[in-house]
This record gives sequence, structure tokens and C-alpha cells, in this order.
Amino acid sequence: MKAQLECYCCSLRQAQEASEISGRDRGLAWKVTQEVCKLYSQADPNWTPAYMTTLAHQVAKRMLGNEDIFLAQKRYYNRMALDLYPRLKDIVEKSTNRLETALRIAIAGNIIDLGVYREVKVDEILSQIEHTPWGIYQFEEFKMDLEKANTLVYVGDNAGEVVFDRVLLEEIDHSRHILFIVKGGPISTDALLEDAREAGIDQVARIVTTGQAEIGISLEKTSSDVQSFWKRADLIISKGQGNYETLSDHPENIYFLLKAKCIPVARELGVPQGSLILKKR
Repeated sequence: MKAQLECYCCSLRQAQEASEISGRDRGLAWKVTQEVCKLYSQADPNWTPAYMTTLAHQVAKRMLGNEDIFLAQKRYYNRMALDLYPRLKDIVEKSTNRLETALRIAIAGNIIDLGVYREVKVDEILSQIEHTPWGIYQFEEFKMDLEKANTLVYVGDNAGEVVFDRVLLEEIDHSRHILFIVKGGPISTDALLEDAREAGIDQVARIVTTGQAEIGISLEKTSSDVQSFWKRADLIISKGQGNYETLSDHPENIYFLLKAKCIPVARELGVPQGSLILKKR
């Protein structure tokens, strides 16, 4: 997916919010904004929104002198999601279609994204699970492809959200080989190795990192081990908008699970903003 006009303002906002979270004065926030604008004045129309946002966060981290600006927020949402985990499992247990319900839970967890929202509350997440309509719903195709898959790659997204991913992974036959990918370094609120372990992902999958502190995933920059597993995978699950933005043109058997939170992504997918997405590449 190519960056669109709205992506400029969104990424600038995120850099400014990073300055605010770091507790820096408005003068430094202004300088961060200026520096991001300098980069954007040379923007390539082939940039993805994820790459544009990565640049904004890289500038903010460097100028603010803080490598992991959102650390406190990530810790908070991990704890919040873990406290909610028993209730999520109970929702699955009581459902008539466990896999579909677990999918809704995993996608609803995509609301935990401080790149889009300033704050996310428990009742909002639970409401997403129960009430948010599907924009694209290719469940039968997903179910058939999942039944045939022996090797599975799951590309994670945000801290906190990974607890919701665990709920889905626990509904998948554990005889499969599952690789769960997280970021290799701090970027926004994206999940790192310690977040996935705290969420219990290591109980259901092998966890690896991209080796990069970037929004989305640049497969060519990952380790040879990840690339080899990726090529052999029967099925790939991509969570969130950032991963969709960087993987939407890839030819593999990918299913995108996300909430279409922003106008450009909703427009790209042809769905109302806010819809839940289960879409095959």
C-alpha cells in the first residue's frame, strides 16, 4: 500500500505525541516536527504509510534522547490485556463457533494502537468483540486454508494486543509449527520479544524478531532463518494496519486481520472506517 495524503498529518501527529509523552517542552516538539517535515519534503510516492511513520518515530527517538518512548504505555496495556484474558477465554468457551469468536477477539485487540488512539478502555474492546461489523469476512476460506496448513507464520502488531493473539493461537491445532514475529527494537507501541513472552505467546508458538525497529515488516531485512520459514509456510497471518501496509502486495498465502482504523486503509480496502477485516491476499 502506498502512502496517501492523510498519512503525512498522521505521522507528524505521532511524532508530536511522542514529544508530549516524553515530557519535553513545546520548543523541542517544534524542532522534531521541523525535522520530520524536512524528510517528508523529499517523500517518494512509493513509500508505504508504515515507512513514513517509521521515519517520524526515528526522528522523535533521536531528538528526544529516548529509545523506547512508549515503554510505560506498553507495560500498562500488557497488564490490562492479561487481566482481561480469563474473560476473553470465557467468551470463546461459551461461543457456538470457537474459531470465529477467537478471530473476532484477535482483531478487536487491534484497537490497542496508540498510533491511532490516545487511550483505549476495556469496555471499548469488549464492545468491539460483540458489536463491530465485518467489512471483509473470508472465514470459510481461512478455515479451509488453516485446516491444510502444517506451518504457520503469525506477524504480531502491538503490545497488549498480543494477548488477544494468544487467544486465537490457542484455538489452532498445536501440532502445527507456528512462528510468531515481533519487532526487533522499540518503535511506537509495537510488541517486542518481552511483550510476546509476557503475553504467553511462547506457550503456543516460537517467537522471533524482525531484527528491525520499523513499523510493519520488511521481509528482506529479516534474518535468513525468518525468510526461510516464511517461504516454507503454508499460511501467513498478518495482524494490524502497519503489517497490511507493508505486505499487501506480497504474493504469499496471507490473511490480513485488522480493524480499518483510518480513512486511507478503509478506502484502500473499500470498507467503512472502523470495520473488522479478515481478508485473503
